[in-house]
Amino acid sequence: MRLDHLTLHAPDLSAQRAFYALTLGLTVCHDTPEEFTVQVGRSRLSFRRGHTPAAHFAVDIPRTLVTQAQAWLEARVPLLADPAGQVRFGPDGAFHSSNLYFRDPAGHIAEFIARHDLPFDHAGPFGPQHALHLSEFGLVVPDVAGAVDWLEARLGLRAWVGRSRTFTPVGGADGSLIVVPRGRGWFPIGLPGQPVPFHLTYRQDQERHLSPADLPFLHPQVPA
Repeated sequence: MRLDHLTLHAPDLSAQRAFYALTLGLTVCHDTPEEFTVQVGRSRLSFRRGHTPAAHFAVDIPRTLVTQAQAWLEARVPLLADPAGQVRFGPDGAFHSSNLYFRDPAGHIAEFIARHDLPFDHAGPFGPQHALHLSEFGLVVPDVAGAVDWLEARLGLRAWVGRSRTFTPVGGADGSLIVVPRGRGWFPIGLPGQPVPFHLTYRQDQERHLSPADLPFLHPQVPA
């Protein structure tokens, strides 16, 4: 599963645009009064004007540049810490990844993730060109098991690092939906996850589109 284009909402597009284009240095490739898009490596990330709960998404970075990425981010944005004060996580767990988290002006929880089992080896210094692609989007649902069963049966998206009632990634190492139940805290700050409006263009065997309107288990859950 390859995540090509994710659209989320933000109440203050000016602040959101300044953050992604100026603070993070990503290239704006589409811009209107109601929406803008930045290039994130081979992927695109868009924001439309609108109020929304906080979403979670991740961007792959080279496994060779984690320390440089941490310093680069810390010079631009506060990193999110767990209750013990730690701001850099891994490599451990099923993903064998190193992880850095921060929030944008809309409150979305963004993650830079370096997957140590994938050969993304780049020389430094770290910069916006090392944001390689979108690789995760958090899908908050009322029932994880039912949603995962539906995604597998209808879309062919399978769990790939195990299944649980509170956290099940579907897709693959190069792109995943992180399926979690409503109210589960997003790591590392424990912010309760809520369903959000979104539009995702992804590629599996062909280009496909996904939004809450396509997911019957989300119809009464997603804010307008």
